[in-house]
Amino acid sequence: MRGLSKRRIWAAAVALIGALGIASTGALAHGGVKLEQDECVFKIGPSNMHFIAYQRTGEEEEFCEAVAKTGPTVIALEAVSDELRDMAMGVRIVKSEGDATEASNAAAATVFKLEPKIYRNGIMTFEHNFKDAGHYVAIVTVRDDLGNEFVSQFPFSVGLYTFWGLIEYILYGVGFVSLVAVMVVALRAKSKKYKEEAASQPA
Repeated sequence: MRGLSKRRIWAAAVALIGALGIASTGALAHGGVKLEQDECVFKIGPSNMHFIAYQRTGEEEEFCEAVAKTGPTVIALEAVSDELRDMAMGVRIVKSEGDATEASNAAAATVFKLEPKIYRNGIMTFEHNFKDAGHYVAIVTVRDDLGNEFVSQFPFSVGLYTFWGLIEYILYGVGFVSLVAVMVVALRAKSKKYKEEAASQPA
């Protein structure tokens, strides 16, 4: 009977940990970058561009719409469409009070700027030290040799606690506590079994 009880305990633990793992993966998918996720790709004119952010400190994780911490951050803007690779690309990063900022009002809030130029590999990479947490907007400009110009905006946050980030930490905590509790129960059951077997042995 004790053996059956222990098997049930371990089965419940495995099911709980598996469920927590699935939920945690869903939380990570919101903040981390996956190429198939639409929130990391934005339209600029008739083409698409991919936004990615990477922080050198801490865990090696990539972000798009929600950068985890303030500090030095590498940002890459990649031309998904081939036609963008022959165009000059530029970017302006502005601090925003909300989730979007009009390009015409961006000058006063600009924290970083790169003038348009052609990147033969189609990837514009730069680094900026975000000192303040908050909402930001990447205002991206692409320009061809005929003078045609397209402007698009990609809003993102830096160093803000998001709902999914909070859920992730809670799930990790619950999973750790549950694992410890299961191990304690199993060790106590094993210890009790040894004591009973020792007591049943003839003196």
